[in-house]
Amino acid sequence: MIRKQAYQKGRALFKSRYYYYRHVTHRQGETGFRPLGEELRRFVSTSASNEEELNFTEYTAEINSAYWETRPVAVTQRLVEVGASLGSWFATGSMLGESPQERASRLKRILTQLGPAYIKIGQAISSRPDVLSPVFLGELEKLQDRLPPFSTDEALKVIEEEYGKSPDKVFQSLSPEPVAAASLGQVYKGILYDGTEVAVKVQRPGVAKSISLDVLVLRRLAIQVRAWRKLNTNLPLLIDEWAASLFKELDYRQEAQNGIKFKELYSHLDGVYVPKMYSELTTRRVLVMEWIDGERLSSATAGSRDVLDDIRLVEVGVRCSLEQLLEYGFYHADPHPGNLLRTRDGKLAYLDFGMIGEVDEKIRRGLIRATLHLVNREYQSLADDFITLGMLPEDSDKEKIVPALTGVFAEALAGGVNNLSFGDLSSNLGRTMYEFQFQIPSYYTLLVRSMSVLEGIALRSDPNYKVLASAYPWVARRLLTDTSPELRDTLLALLYKDGKLNFKRMQSLLTQSTRSTGLPQRPKGAPEGSPPPRGDALALLLSPKANFIRDIVINELGKGTDAAWRVSVDSIVMGAYNELYSTMVSSGDPQSLPFLRNLLEFLTQIPKLSDDEDVEQIDGLQALVQTLQETSAAQQASSSFSTGGETETKEKTETSSRCTLEDQIQSFVSFVEWSIKEAQTLDQEERLQAAKLPFDVAQNASNRIVARAVRWFFTEESTEESQSRSQTTVVRSMPQMRQTTPHASIQKRYMFGSDDFPKSMFRPTHFGV
Repeated sequence: MIRKQAYQKGRALFKSRYYYYRHVTHRQGETGFRPLGEELRRFVSTSASNEEELNFTEYTAEINSAYWETRPVAVTQRLVEVGASLGSWFATGSMLGESPQERASRLKRILTQLGPAYIKIGQAISSRPDVLSPVFLGELEKLQDRLPPFSTDEALKVIEEEYGKSPDKVFQSLSPEPVAAASLGQVYKGILYDGTEVAVKVQRPGVAKSISLDVLVLRRLAIQVRAWRKLNTNLPLLIDEWAASLFKELDYRQEAQNGIKFKELYSHLDGVYVPKMYSELTTRRVLVMEWIDGERLSSATAGSRDVLDDIRLVEVGVRCSLEQLLEYGFYHADPHPGNLLRTRDGKLAYLDFGMIGEVDEKIRRGLIRATLHLVNREYQSLADDFITLGMLPEDSDKEKIVPALTGVFAEALAGGVNNLSFGDLSSNLGRTMYEFQFQIPSYYTLLVRSMSVLEGIALRSDPNYKVLASAYPWVARRLLTDTSPELRDTLLALLYKDGKLNFKRMQSLLTQSTRSTGLPQRPKGAPEGSPPPRGDALALLLSPKANFIRDIVINELGKGTDAAWRVSVDSIVMGAYNELYSTMVSSGDPQSLPFLRNLLEFLTQIPKLSDDEDVEQIDGLQALVQTLQETSAAQQASSSFSTGGETETKEKTETSSRCTLEDQIQSFVSFVEWSIKEAQTLDQEERLQAAKLPFDVAQNASNRIVARAVRWFFTEESTEESQSRSQTTVVRSMPQMRQTTPHASIQKRYMFGSDDFPKSMFRPTHFGV
């Protein structure tokens, strides 16, 4: 009976107000239905206040639906209110010709009036420049900390109900007014009896019930929208996941535990600050945490000194986000600008740990592999990554998906990874995801949001900033030092093709790992202010975690050492041949020098020991050593690296290899001098690893030499291989032979004028003449 009367009252009120305002607006030539929406909101809030509190604290769609099925009047009233509010915004915006600023401001007011659930939606898109224009972003961002507060008397009542005693028994003082009002509660500055300044967050009365009703309304709308637009994404399921996370956020005890764990995991990172939680003073609706003096990260104005500081702290945030998502899998799921503060001492402080997400290890490894395959344009492997990440079913038609992904990513990477916008990429990828029925997991949405928020903050200070360019150095270092079999297989697949090392990719990974967001952090438990470990490439290769990549380098150095002596021998033989040949030509009578003729014939019979691959190996190692030198501690002390930088190593101008013995010796001496200089900057453990390197390389090279000797002298296959190798031509290793030695037929006519000179001497199978 009571519900029927309430329904009839609401219907009569709706009709009377509608006809009244229709008559007035017609008579006065006005448009708009704002008074009707305000009247309905007042009626609904009055009706809702008479209802009892929710009888559940954890959300499931079934429990929530069962609760509101017995309250159809409240559901109908809310549907009418939401429809009237948003409908009037759409209608009047087009009818009155409002400016974008006016429409954005009114949308912000409507979302605020509709309550916490819609405020959370506004917060979610307030840092997405790929979704809304800057005018709307600026207005919706105000939802993050400029909400109308509820009365202090209500807040004190909540505190007393939670503690079971007067607030003055717990706090020495509380600010008379809230210092900030958020969607779920508001914050007071308090002082404990020991003089400690704290932030006291008090939950809004009735907020749980309001959210549960709005979730029901949104879920019903999502079902209709999904059926109408034939969407692949399960919108109701996404709303359920979001609602479950939101209900967890309503329990401040869980938020305090989240904050404690977050501090344990990430407070050791340079530039990151996590406030202390007072769990003994925290209840379900009251949270007490350390007070932090600071300002919002996005508050810097163009041209101010704080702009560069914002960019620096954004990179701190990027590194911390990567640690959260890819290292530990425990991440802050609500990183809007209102939850990021620049402290007085220049650190990035994280606030509000109500929404926390978790990613399992398999997904974390998959995300790292996907990033690497994206940067290196390996789209076939990227399609496999999407299957691993649960975005595509295993029976997907990759022959159709790979070309589509290639089109999206090739266009996005046209300007290089350094110019890739994370927001644009996620937007363009969305169309392909829809076409091929990708399933969007919750962690993907939160990952995109986290990176987009940080990129959005940085873009206010630097229009050219790209978050992926800052994220890749961390991924590069992680790949080089990870111990998991999956990532080691990924590293091998990236570096090797047809059994040959891609030195450019190796240089790129080493170079990227030394940029600011890739540098190693101060270990957990280390004293505050203690210096972080060295971040140059040499220190990385000598670190305990880099044993796998160090073994790869040792193997390549052994291969290079084996190649170097063979190239040197070939260089000596060719130098002797050219010198003897010049002597015979200058004598004018080659027939009078039989000893030289026999010696030349002997030299032509010596098989060629090296080939082009050996020369390429030496070139690659020289470039790798140059990369190590450029990123060394001594080099970093004299020059600074760009924090953004190119993602791929730029190709250096190719130079001919050091093929002569003299050049090889000079190169070795230079490397030894540099090594001795760098050894003075290494710690004890790194020095031990550095001392072992020459022996490991020598052992690897000697094993190769012995194995080669066995193949050459004791197997028939080695003989055939040797003959084949002796017929190869010299391209890069001996360029002087082409310049000084004329064609064989010209030599014969000039020197001897007969056929009695050994033809094997001019055989093009050895020196390529």
